[in-house]
Amino acid sequence: MKKSLLAFLTLAVITSSQKVEAQCDLTVSNLQIQIVGTPVVLGPNKCEVTFNAQFDIAVNGGFKVLYFHSWLAADYPASPIFDCGNSNAQDPGTSVQLGAAVDQAGKSFMDIGFVNVPTTGALNVVQPLTFSSNFVHSPTVTLTQPANSPGLTASKYFNGTADHYTVNNIKVVINTSCASTISVKTDIWGSNSNAPDPKAQCYICALPQFFNDPSISGFKNCATPQRQYALGINTVDPTAKNVTYKVYIDMNDNGSLEPGTDELAFTSGTISISSASSFGIGPLSLPSPYSDTYPYSEKGYLILVEGPSLSNSVLDYFPHPSGCLVLPVELSSFSATRNRSNVLLKWDTKTEQNNSGFAVERNTGNSIWQEIAFVRSLAAGGNSSAELQYQYVDLNTYKGITQYRIRQIDLDNRSKYSDIRSVRGEGQPGKTVIYPNPTSNGKVNILFEEANIARDISVLDMSGRAIKILKGITSNNVVIENLTPGMYSVRIVTVATGEQVVEKIVVNKR
Repeated sequence: MKKSLLAFLTLAVITSSQKVEAQCDLTVSNLQIQIVGTPVVLGPNKCEVTFNAQFDIAVNGGFKVLYFHSWLAADYPASPIFDCGNSNAQDPGTSVQLGAAVDQAGKSFMDIGFVNVPTTGALNVVQPLTFSSNFVHSPTVTLTQPANSPGLTASKYFNGTADHYTVNNIKVVINTSCASTISVKTDIWGSNSNAPDPKAQCYICALPQFFNDPSISGFKNCATPQRQYALGINTVDPTAKNVTYKVYIDMNDNGSLEPGTDELAFTSGTISISSASSFGIGPLSLPSPYSDTYPYSEKGYLILVEGPSLSNSVLDYFPHPSGCLVLPVELSSFSATRNRSNVLLKWDTKTEQNNSGFAVERNTGNSIWQEIAFVRSLAAGGNSSAELQYQYVDLNTYKGITQYRIRQIDLDNRSKYSDIRSVRGEGQPGKTVIYPNPTSNGKVNILFEEANIARDISVLDMSGRAIKILKGITSNNVVIENLTPGMYSVRIVTVATGEQVVEKIVVNKR
């Protein structure tokens, strides 16, 4: 049959009148949609679209099968598949409602199913999903699957409160113009039976949704020393919508948003958009270090638009432009290690251009950074394509936490900062230090005694929901930001041994 586009877009708004519970619970939320590439015009009223989708499904007794069916609103069956006025198990649809081709006019444009769905796994453990290739209840229906949607993949993991689903490279053909804003209705059903032809035990009916709106446009450019981006947000809706946008650094440059891996660099204030009032800004730079410090400066940007009047968020990817020169000095490492009353600072550069040298700065907990030394560049004329190694020993008898950073200074006096490294006070015990705790600005530092040991870090709220996840961290200093007031648990797991440490942190109101 078909393919599954923004059927998923309808998942975010579920009201009690649209949801029926029988032997299981079906609640879908936190939908993100990302269009991949440019929609392909197949005709005056036919459009092929490839997209990625992410969403959460509340943990329940366990679905064995899960299906999504989407129609253009005008094509939604006059005799619906499900009688949503009763809570009995019901038969799913047939080719009468779903059609028998990926582009059959008047029928659903998306039919996608998962079979043998694994039960909820351990926290953050990714589980692959198996696509249904045969709709047993009506075999003439052609389902979306890797055979007709190249590169299609799906997985889920338990994020602490729900199963988080990721489905990539979904290709659909819709019988309407690529330029139009499309009104969609979607049925979703699940069953905890593994029978060859299971009945729908719970179902959501005719969820309404518009997609291709709002739209994101823009780019990242090669400006130096600060990379810049331009952004536009548009809607065809004449009613004003309040939205915000977030800019993430795509740390693994795969074009998908991965919480715990990609770094949030900027959150806008509230923006009002309508068909008569679009939003545009730039070129402008992200705050340092994201715009001017390696590796952030050389990564693509992920733009996430969301708001209370949107039933789903919209994600777009601004790749790092090909051919951009790396910013003048590329730090490959920076460490700070205490040995009694001495702190050894070491840093390496991969390349240097127009580099005067490095100011070494220290902060002993009073939020005042003091320049304690200047180390001149080892590169002839400030330019080198070879790796160069630097070090400085600081006599430091301070009993509390000390922070260090390197400020690289160009020959024309432009400068940028390294990441911050922290050391314990002389004689200060403990393998893990979290500071400040309590904090009043939503930001805490986690300091480990040993570096180069891989650790997984999860920040959990009081309900046990994981709100931040960091995987495979090898730095001895980690910064957690953007925490709202409240109490949290920080779970630290050493990957090699499975050793686990849990610390409490408190975030006070400013």
